[in-house]
Amino acid sequence: MAKKEYVKITPEGLNLVTVLNYSSIAEINGFYGKEVFFTENFSGDTQYLFQALGNIGSSARSKDLNIDISYIIISNKILDYLFDCKYVEFIADLESKMNQDSSPYRRMKYISETHLISYFENRIKLTNDEILKDLIKKYKQSQKKDVQQSLF
Repeated sequence: MAKKEYVKITPEGLNLVTVLNYSSIAEINGFYGKEVFFTENFSGDTQYLFQALGNIGSSARSKDLNIDISYIIISNKILDYLFDCKYVEFIADLESKMNQDSSPYRRMKYISETHLISYFENRIKLTNDEILKDLIKKYKQSQKKDVQQSLF
């Protein structure tokens, strides 16, 4: 009988997985027909990213992490402060789901907020998609607003 392998999420391991998964996304249709889940604590207004994904044939959400999900987009804040008190619950929940017998969560791909933005920017260059360009511009502007608000 094969020994069961357990997953232990570490900052380095999660970072490596996000880099490897990002590098394997197809340039144009990598998200087409996929369910995408967003973690909490994004640096900008995720409505723009949800709309951008919808425009390229994907469905995005930030609630109900279940087995239908193809990609989990992890906020930069979670990656930067992975084991900060605020994020321990998310990490523990994800480890638990990944360690279930025959876990479908092991088939999901994990990328970072930065990787998603890079994917969109590359797609904009390849397709000259003005609507997508506008949505990413709005997302980046919303990031600046969040930084300005946190200074006061």
